[in-house]
Parts: sequence; structure tokens; C-alpha cells
Amino acid sequence: MRRFMMILITLALVSGVLLFRPLEGVHILAHPHPATNYAQALAGVEALQVLDGPEIAGGCGTRLMTHGAPTRRVFVLYHGLTNCPEQFRTLGESLFVRGANVLIPRMPHHGLADRMTDDLDRLEARELCAWCDRTLDAAAGLGDSVTIVGLSLSAVVAAWAAEERPGIDRVVVLAPLLETRLAAGALAPAAARFLLTQRGRFAWWDGKLKQEVRGPSHVYPRFSLRGTGEALCFGAGVLTTARRAPLRARLGVVVTVEGDQAIDNAAAHRLVAAWRAKAPSRASEYQFPASLGVVHDMIDPEQVGAKTEIVYPVLLRLMGM
Repeated sequence: MRRFMMILITLALVSGVLLFRPLEGVHILAHPHPATNYAQALAGVEALQVLDGPEIAGGCGTRLMTHGAPTRRVFVLYHGLTNCPEQFRTLGESLFVRGANVLIPRMPHHGLADRMTDDLDRLEARELCAWCDRTLDAAAGLGDSVTIVGLSLSAVVAAWAAEERPGIDRVVVLAPLLETRLAAGALAPAAARFLLTQRGRFAWWDGKLKQEVRGPSHVYPRFSLRGTGEALCFGAGVLTTARRAPLRARLGVVVTVEGDQAIDNAAAHRLVAAWRAKAPSRASEYQFPASLGVVHDMIDPEQVGAKTEIVYPVLLRLMGM
């Protein structure tokens, strides 16, 4: 019996070590093939729009706001987890009227008219990076200077691009999903590894309202646990790269919301600290104080508790507009 107990204790200790060991993630390389002119850029955008078949909800397809020719500034706006390009439409219009060309691409597995789709369960970091490469290849031909803005999951994608892709002027990383508020720090590796095992399982954004959750009608009411684990592993890889190599984008800005209920701000602070360690003058951060009541989804005007009248002027300034 004593020997059996020792075996159980040993197995528990080994499992704990394996589960809680540091999560470095996977280093995914970029494969840039940037458009060299406006015609190539339009062809690249059209190739993305071809993917928006009849199963995509209205307003949720890849969107291009163009002045019909290359502009000085180009913005690529990446929507958040379970949302779609409609999330960034209003902010994109603000940039467009200021003279910029704006691309708002649809992330893989998002924007489906069937809001109860299980497509998010197939989310893969490598697929997100390949999608990001395609969007930035197209954006390169839309103007002189490319700025990327991403929120939550797509903020991690934007950070990856800023670390891996040449030719990016600045990146604005909004509330990056590097670690969750409920499982941060020492718990983060175990949480990510556990979530990766939860194939086919979903969690509601609101466990009481479920499909009737309040907020934008184009947002999925639930998210994939396995897909979230994939996102966290991806984020770990971005953090590891930040510690090892300098930021490739000219400028990097990390924006957080004090008291964010979705993500762990400490991980976001570690990201900008790592960027600053390699290039102090090229990385900065901004935090909305809790007193303003800004929510995690600070972009979508239809989101419950939206404070876009507060958020947009700040973001436009951080984007250099």
C-alpha cells in the first residue's frame, strides 16, 4: 500500500511539473510577399473577399475603404474573438475620412451567419499567421505606411506581425489575449494546456442569457475552449519572441483597460516591457483608468457599456491621426 501511494504521489508531482512548466509557445515565422503596387493590393483584397461566401453574415465580410489610389497612411484593423469586421466599421470610417485607406479583414472561422457554429473549434495559430501574412501583403500596396490595430485575440496576431514582419510602421495592441484574468501568471501554462484538450466544448459569454446575450447581433454568443487554449499558446510564443528579439515595427503601443474582466493586464505589461528592453524609444503603453468604465471590447459601438466617445479620440492619437 505504501509503495502504491508513493507511485501515486510521484505521478502527481510529475504531472504537476509537466502541467505548470513554462509555456514558450511555438515560434511561427512570417512569409511576406508584399504587393508592390495598388493593382496587386486590390487583387489581394479580392482574394480575401472571395472567401466570404453566402454563409457569411451581412456586414461581416472583409471590408476595404479606399480612396481609389494609394494613400500616405494605411490601416489594417483586426476584429476580436467571436466578432467580425463590423466591429471596426465605425473606427475605420473615422480613419477613412482623415485620408487613409482602411482594410478590415475577416478572421478565419468568424462572421458566419450561424452564430451557433462550432467553427471556432478549428482555430489554429499557424492559420491565423498565414491569414495575417495575406492581409499585410495586400495592405503593402494600398499606401506608403502601414499601421496595424488588433483587439484581444487579434491583438496577439498584430503583436506577432510587429515582431516578425518587415515594413510595418506601427502596431497598436488593444487588450491582448496573452493570459486570461481567471488563470494568469503561474496558472497560465496549466490553463492553456488543459483548454487544448477540450475539443468540441464551448463556453457562453453569458451563462444565464446564453444565445440571448446582450450586445452586437453579429457576435457569436459562445467561444471554443480548445480555440482559446490555442490562442493562449500563440500568445506565449509572442511573449517569448519579445524577450529574445527586438521589435521589427517602427513603433509598438500596448493599450489596456484597468480592471479588464477578460484578460490579464500583467501579461500585456510584460509584453511592452520586453519590447522596451530591446528598443526603449520604440515601445509605449497606455491604460484607460477604471474610473472611465471602458470595457474589454472598447471598439464595437454596439457593445454593452461601449464608451467609444472616450476611446476613439485616444486611439486616433495613438495611431498618429
